[in-house]
Amino acid sequence: MGFVVEMIKIVSFDVDGTLVEHGFVDLVWNEGMPRLYAMKYSIDFQAAKEILRKKYDEIGDEDLRWYLPDYWFRELGLEGNPANLIRQYKDKVKIFPEVKEVLKDLSGRYELIVTSNASREFLEVSLVELEDYLDYIFSSTSDFGLVRKSHKFYWQICDILQVRPSEIAHIGDHERFDFEVPREVGINSFLIDRTGRINGDHVVRDLREFASKLP
Repeated sequence: MGFVVEMIKIVSFDVDGTLVEHGFVDLVWNEGMPRLYAMKYSIDFQAAKEILRKKYDEIGDEDLRWYLPDYWFRELGLEGNPANLIRQYKDKVKIFPEVKEVLKDLSGRYELIVTSNASREFLEVSLVELEDYLDYIFSSTSDFGLVRKSHKFYWQICDILQVRPSEIAHIGDHERFDFEVPREVGINSFLIDRTGRINGDHVVRDLREFASKLP
């Protein structure tokens, strides 16, 4: 897919699977939360983990509450601050090897933004080593009350930044919400597939390859 405008002003990045590995977020939901629940109600960790898995499934990922740590602390009767729990796992954030180098290079040529459906509590931890390179960080859940990076989400980003969709290049690892949806809006979108399973002109293996495609 070629660029549809003479100039790209904004480069947009998804987070999990694009800038950082998925493991950090999964650990918070599937280890941190169950451990607090097990301590609160004096039950076995594995039993707590199964209870929370069922509760997560009952809400489902089409519901905004599913993404919000504050909601789950209230719902589960947990004590403390969810942000503190998330910070306990900060050493589990794994940035992909090429990310800092690429962001440093691109930051001198474009405005760099993050567009994610992760809540801000997670983004504040996962992006702490990268925030100096970023001009804006947008969370669809925390900032716009949207569970997906929908057409509406991308249009709102364009409105806030006062740019045309064609002046943005976006990269992410979800075929629908990082490639197809932004492309339908008019954004120059790319799919990152670090596994090598997917091929196509719009597919890149890492951020170096993505950067090489920018004008």
